[in-house]
Amino acid sequence: MLCAAVATLCVTSVGCEGEAQKRAIEQRIGSSAEGRSLPEHEDYYGSGVADKDHAWVAGTYGTILSITDNATKVELQKSGTHYSLFSVSCADANDCVIGGERGLILRTTDGGKHWEKADGPKGLSENLLSISRGKDPNKIWAVGPEATVIHSVDGGKTWEDQSLHKDEALNGVVFLDDQNGWVQGEFGVIKHTTDGGKTWVESDKVVGLPKYVEDVTDAEAYHRGIPELSEQDLYLFGSAWSNPQNGYIVAAGGYVLETNDGGATWQAKRGGSNSLFAVAVPPGHPPVAAGLLGTVMHEGSGGWSLDESVASRVYTWLRSAAFSPDGSLGIMTGGDGAVLVSHDGGATWNALNKNLITAAGITAAKS
Repeated sequence: MLCAAVATLCVTSVGCEGEAQKRAIEQRIGSSAEGRSLPEHEDYYGSGVADKDHAWVAGTYGTILSITDNATKVELQKSGTHYSLFSVSCADANDCVIGGERGLILRTTDGGKHWEKADGPKGLSENLLSISRGKDPNKIWAVGPEATVIHSVDGGKTWEDQSLHKDEALNGVVFLDDQNGWVQGEFGVIKHTTDGGKTWVESDKVVGLPKYVEDVTDAEAYHRGIPELSEQDLYLFGSAWSNPQNGYIVAAGGYVLETNDGGATWQAKRGGSNSLFAVAVPPGHPPVAAGLLGTVMHEGSGGWSLDESVASRVYTWLRSAAFSPDGSLGIMTGGDGAVLVSHDGGATWNALNKNLITAAGITAAKS
């Protein structure tokens, strides 16, 4: 079952590798306030792009990188925490909100010169794995394990609890406007709200799944004990929509679910065998997805195809994908300091110069 197989991928959903990475860093430089991030080696889980000159990525050890001037400048900003940071949402060049470990919420209104902890719901302790804004940028939702759903109406300053109180990890959230939103996660969970997250309905009808996880005959599946694949076996991660009718959800095992009827049904397609964690739809360009082992997939007329150029150069997992509203700047992030940049709507990707990232860490250590 995919749900069982995905246990090894918990880095992407609950931050367990973030914990391991943090412990390794603490062994090298200590866990006190004097310890510092090593930005060229951190794992980066989240990215947000306000415009081509303002983007942020966030990851382990409270690391926040500001990427500016069309991705030619990098600054390590002071987050005030050593917790891992998983998700990023930017409204403009000044306004950014980040969700992190154990319910941590960070917020800036001055482009990251100062980051402050926001007031989350009382007792919130789950990791915040995904953030989405409505049409009104002051309305924000974040999700995580245990069907955690929290909501802000003041740009992330304060939050209310809209959790579903179920044993379901919610790995992704997208709102198309201030009322219509989608969440997805483990056990093939796909839910839709039309009232801003007050109530949710199941929208998880999936067609086109193969009979088994592997390409085997019935006889081989019987002898090897391979169970039949069902919707509940899917482990779903990121999602993106090109319009209210056409959306995409990526999953463990390389599956991509596509809808062209507003989520009434989802067609399962295979984008290779490597698990996919993030998907984005840059304006005016085809969707792009990212996942294990430097996997970047592009959708074309013949289905989903692997970006061989990235796969031959990037050997770590890729966890996030985000674009500026005009599609002119794209950012992907992943393990061991991986930050990829696109200037052509996701058609090609190149690594952000590691020297820029290293220099940002050195500069911050001296300040």
